[in-house]
Amino acid sequence: MRQSTTSIGSSIHCRWTVRQGWTASLLAGPAVAICALLASCHSGPDAPPPSDPPTDDALISSAGSSASSSASSSVSTAAPVARWWEQLDDTTLNMLMVRAEANNQTLAASLANVRVAYAAVGATESQLWPSVGVGAQYTRTLTNIAQLASTGVNVEPYNTYAYGVGMSSWEIDLWGGIGRQVEAAQATAQQQLDSMRDVLVSVRGQVGSSYVQLRMLQGQRGVLVDNAAALVRALQTVQARYSAGTTTGLDLARSQSQLDGIEAQIPQIDAGIFGSMSTLAVLCGVNPSEMQGLLAAAAPIPTSPEVVGVGLPADLLERRPDVRKAKQQLIAATALIGAAEAQRLPNLSISGNFYIASNDVSGLSLIANKAYSIGPSLYLPIFDGGRIDSTILQQKAQAEAAFATYRGAVISAVGDLSASVSDFVQARETLARSSAAQTSATNALTLAEQQFNAGTTDITTLLDMQRAKLDADNSVVEARGGLTQGYVSLGRALGGGWSEGDQKNGVAQTASAAQQETKP
Repeated sequence: MRQSTTSIGSSIHCRWTVRQGWTASLLAGPAVAICALLASCHSGPDAPPPSDPPTDDALISSAGSSASSSASSSVSTAAPVARWWEQLDDTTLNMLMVRAEANNQTLAASLANVRVAYAAVGATESQLWPSVGVGAQYTRTLTNIAQLASTGVNVEPYNTYAYGVGMSSWEIDLWGGIGRQVEAAQATAQQQLDSMRDVLVSVRGQVGSSYVQLRMLQGQRGVLVDNAAALVRALQTVQARYSAGTTTGLDLARSQSQLDGIEAQIPQIDAGIFGSMSTLAVLCGVNPSEMQGLLAAAAPIPTSPEVVGVGLPADLLERRPDVRKAKQQLIAATALIGAAEAQRLPNLSISGNFYIASNDVSGLSLIANKAYSIGPSLYLPIFDGGRIDSTILQQKAQAEAAFATYRGAVISAVGDLSASVSDFVQARETLARSSAAQTSATNALTLAEQQFNAGTTDITTLLDMQRAKLDADNSVVEARGGLTQGYVSLGRALGGGWSEGDQKNGVAQTASAAQQETKP
């Protein structure tokens, strides 16, 4: 077999195959060659190759040289986990993910758009085939011509009955213009599918982030309550000493003021907790009251894995739905250039019909009353006021815009992942230092309480240590929440949350079913 290629102009490409040694095909060879040549022609350019992926070690080293050892111990080149939230080992979060997947309305709208796009592929592909139908007709005609009547011609009303089969004008896709439209429709359908996946990744990321924020706020509320209880005990001691005359009213006022300040922060935290629950209710498509009943009880902040796999840099472009979506948009825009350029070339179409007509019903069964017409038509545009040229320029400009969008999506994906890796690594370092500060503050407060109870130090020192302990406890809660938030952001930046081979994902199954049902 020998492969040969030729081109007509700069944008019409044809390919055919010549098989040697087939002596029986000598007579049919020219006809077959012409048909194969015309059938394989396609107009317009092909989409450019994908952008270069980020280089190896670029993502891990993005955490900074000062934390390079921490980065290498926190992330690895192992394949990332698609269902990243399951690594947090939180049954409530898993349940929220299931509810969001089933009830989120933005996701439902995206899934409907997938069905629309794949139905459009079938409608576009139908242009490659003739449109044939059957029909019947009845007419009653009166010829009102005085001259015919004067010569003895019968001008009385008469009936006409007819039925048959007809084929409307069928354009032969000589230059691949319709094929390019089909290619664009298929790319648009894939783009909608990737857009749905992008929404799925976004929804799951928002659910994870809102849930961690809720648990972090509940943890901060617990810190305030515990510190308020400790201050109440200290205040009771100061009141007893004040009653005994061993301390002043200033110490009593300081104790009460610090307790009031801590208690004033609790309503603000409660408002934040209610806001997080409302956000989760919207994401999961349920009433806020139902979410409040489910999440009212405080629970620990989920703990992120020690090491997170980020995969190979080259795989990032295939995992990120937004990059995949931009790539399909580029393919569709490029294919439409070919569809526009095909309008410059000769258009060959075929139409025909076959019918039986008679002036009475009994004649409809006679084949002698048959009639038919069939034949091709050729059209070549000569002057259209620049419409075709303008359309081509428009499609080329849109393809250039799509290419820039694709390159921007690649750059954004690499930037998002680099920032997420850095945030995750730094959050782990922050948690370690905050934990050390909390230990020191706890030890200092213990000594201050012992000295205060022994009467060797005043209330000012104790209040200062209480304030330092409160700050340290809050810092640890924020650091734990920040670390888990960093893990959620990292999973989202990796494009986690969807998988073509994940049979547990009901949304992916539904999208696949929609693709198969609407496929012609």
